[in-house]
Amino acid sequence: MRSKADTNGDTASLKKRKREPKDDSAQSQQKKHRRKSKQEKASAADGEGADHTAHTNDTSLQLINGHSGLSGVSSESQWKVQPPMGGRMLNIDPIFSPDEKFLIITYNTSIQVFSTESSLPIRRIPIPLTETDDENATTPAHIVATSLSMTAREYIWVASSDGRIWNINWRLGTGSDTPFTTDPDTLVDMSVNAIEIGSSKIDVLLALQKTTATSAQIAAYTRESLLEGKGKGLLLHSFDESPQMLRFAAAGRLIVAAAKSTLHIGKLRTNKITSLDTLQFDFHSFDLPDIISCLDVRPTWKDKKLGKADVVVGCARGAIYLYNDILSGLSDRSLQPRKLHWHRRAVHSVKWSKDGNYLISGGAETVLVLWQIDAGLNETLPHLSATIENITVSPRGASYAIHLDDNSTMILSTAEMKPTMFVSGIQSLVLEETPSKESLVRRVWRSADEISAPVVVTSNPRNPSQMFLCVGNGQQATQGSGTTVSAPLVQVFDLSSFQGIAKHAIARTNTTEANITKDGVPIMEPTATSLSFSPDGKWLASVDEWQPPERDTTPYLTGSRTPAEAARQRREIYLKFWEVHEDNSLELVTRVNEAHHSDLPQSIFDVASDPIASRFATIGNDGVVRFWSTQYRIRDGLAVKGHDGEPLRSWHCSRAVTLPVREKQEDIAEENRKVFHSGAVTYSEDGSILFAAYRVSTEGLVVAIDTQTGTIRDVISGIIRGEVRSIQSMGSCLILLSEDIAVYDTVSDELLYSYKLKDTSPAAKRLTQLAVNRQSRTFALAAPIPNPRQDKLKKGVRSELTIFSLEDQEPQLVQSFPHLITSVLAAPGSSGFVVVDSAAQIWAVTDAVEQPLILKSMDDLSMDDTVVAQAAKDALVLQEDESSDEEMEDADQIDIEVDDHAAVVATQHVVESFDVAPTFAFASLEGGFTQLATMWAMPPTTSE
Repeated sequence: MRSKADTNGDTASLKKRKREPKDDSAQSQQKKHRRKSKQEKASAADGEGADHTAHTNDTSLQLINGHSGLSGVSSESQWKVQPPMGGRMLNIDPIFSPDEKFLIITYNTSIQVFSTESSLPIRRIPIPLTETDDENATTPAHIVATSLSMTAREYIWVASSDGRIWNINWRLGTGSDTPFTTDPDTLVDMSVNAIEIGSSKIDVLLALQKTTATSAQIAAYTRESLLEGKGKGLLLHSFDESPQMLRFAAAGRLIVAAAKSTLHIGKLRTNKITSLDTLQFDFHSFDLPDIISCLDVRPTWKDKKLGKADVVVGCARGAIYLYNDILSGLSDRSLQPRKLHWHRRAVHSVKWSKDGNYLISGGAETVLVLWQIDAGLNETLPHLSATIENITVSPRGASYAIHLDDNSTMILSTAEMKPTMFVSGIQSLVLEETPSKESLVRRVWRSADEISAPVVVTSNPRNPSQMFLCVGNGQQATQGSGTTVSAPLVQVFDLSSFQGIAKHAIARTNTTEANITKDGVPIMEPTATSLSFSPDGKWLASVDEWQPPERDTTPYLTGSRTPAEAARQRREIYLKFWEVHEDNSLELVTRVNEAHHSDLPQSIFDVASDPIASRFATIGNDGVVRFWSTQYRIRDGLAVKGHDGEPLRSWHCSRAVTLPVREKQEDIAEENRKVFHSGAVTYSEDGSILFAAYRVSTEGLVVAIDTQTGTIRDVISGIIRGEVRSIQSMGSCLILLSEDIAVYDTVSDELLYSYKLKDTSPAAKRLTQLAVNRQSRTFALAAPIPNPRQDKLKKGVRSELTIFSLEDQEPQLVQSFPHLITSVLAAPGSSGFVVVDSAAQIWAVTDAVEQPLILKSMDDLSMDDTVVAQAAKDALVLQEDESSDEEMEDADQIDIEVDDHAAVVATQHVVESFDVAPTFAFASLEGGFTQLATMWAMPPTTSE
């Protein structure tokens, strides 16, 4: 066993680390000369004042060999970071267009418009939110409310927590670059309605502003007052309580504001208003027996006057209180609410039906509840995919838009309760800007407030545009309690259509709405820790783990056994092999219980796929590397065949190799000398060698194993510091990630270069990730940016992406991201990388010289000219027709007229539009869609 030549020195020193230098080797001399030429070229470019493409002063890396730090980025770098796509759907009600043909959804950084007929995205309007640089800030600026304009229905009002308000034309995508500024107080909520001031009806904005920690105010604004730039609104009401939400209803005649367990009701004092300054309301307040989590108002009209207003309030402990004719009850002090109670936890949303005969509510039970008011009965639609966050009733009342906390939104028809539209984004764990409604009351459990591990992501070799992500049943179910995270599902996300197309359970799941124990604690599901595809995409290997919470191990405590020991003994670890079908469905072929075990179930550190054959390898905490291959299922001497007539296969362990352990340390106890702390495996590009990196006792080793014979060809020491995070092979080189990133050449037997990670806290180590792109011969390192004031990776933490080349120790790109990077992988069929962050956004990092990736922003997407022209016509019709208060409450129905002609498109033209490049090289999805739409939208040719 060979040893490292220079391992006793200081790891932070600038001396280059090598293994048995071979300066007389011509190959080694050639490699050194190539690296030296690269360094001289970069230094010359620095001397000429070259502009570095992406440089950050707060870098997370420090060069160990040759330089004191990241002094600059190579001037030859042409890497580009594309604008982000997707994002997190916020806890804000979706908005129907007046004609119900479009649905407007609010994301954390944008407003996105979708077609209700096809579920396809129509437009993405970015909202330029400024990230805070304050290290102590826990809630940066975020969108708090979105409301449709009541006078110009092609506009929406968008408000952010820092007091900025945008008036955006959602049909044209304009107005996001010119925000209005209000009072600098923290904006909690906003509601918009139209009031007749003078001789015209205009939008009046009500802002619920938090002035101190325990006080708030309601201020009114108009577009004219915002244009004046004063930023001061008309103060309507103030109270000394923590604000929750605000509703402006009944054609501007009624205000309902919630402050923890108090409702504030404001009624318009006079119907004749000459200016904004004369707008006055009479307010009343009363207490509720519980904390308010949601509310809705339904006014009724009589002779064009407000007859009565019914208010329904959902509370944090599951009760719903119904107040009929609340204005009369306030006047004679006879408020007698009707109580409805089905939900076991907080009611996240409650809405009136259009006719007022039903209530629709939803919460963490993943059940949509329909309450029949007169009969006092309820019906349920159970087993939705996640917690119901928001419910919106369509203008005609024929459908419901339901936003779930797994980053999806669907439209259900009220007649059949079947989905007619579905939009799904990235469903991985994110860091929310605002706390969940479940946190309004103190519970026996605490949800996770940080991301403790990377999101497991891989791509399908059979269909490179599809990503497979390990996710949970929504944010509430994924966060669980404490630091435990549940992720038993795999989401199939298509990058070409930017939609989630499927979701499969690869671990045990809880399919009932009873998702809490009798003690009120969420039921924890297993977590998938590894995914790996075979090179042909037909097989998928997965690893999932689960262990009972320590609080549930009391019956198993015997003798001196601790709860932690009892929980670990009942740990479940499964290695599963799935057959992947053409329709992305997964069929479980083999489940291996405790693939790596000793006296206790042992963790599986890593799974690697052979690049040239359907074979996998695993490394476990037992210090053994196991090879897994297929074999035919035999019954009575004959091969068992499936329904398609093909022989069935199963997976088995074909070889087990015990990893060597050095026993030099005399001061290490015998029981600790063979304790494996971490490990990772990777195949060489030709599949002949399996490299296993592991840390045992206090030493890190890399072992080269012959995949045909199972013999150990080489043992490398001295290049691993700390816990092993990842190992990847590229050509003759190994890239190892531990407490530093090291590039080691196995042919010349030397360490080419290495960088030390500045932030080596446990939280940062867990989120440090490595991805290799063999097409461009580059690799990317994602690491959190050091922040000495934060010991956990919570809200406000950023990440840094660094891209290296094998032949040059200077990084080609150093790019800071505004959010925490949760996953990074090589872009399929491209020289770039795909990044997933903690805001559920996807970033494409690509070389500028190649064609753009399939990911491209929709910012420049424009609607068809016919739709744009009709939008202006619709605006005039709406302004003329809205002459009564009843019409303002019920959205007008608009039918967009289009040319009615039969379009004839030749088949070869459609084929040619797709046969321009591989899927991954498409310039943009929107461009292809526009090209196809143009074919069918062309007017027919006339023959003379």
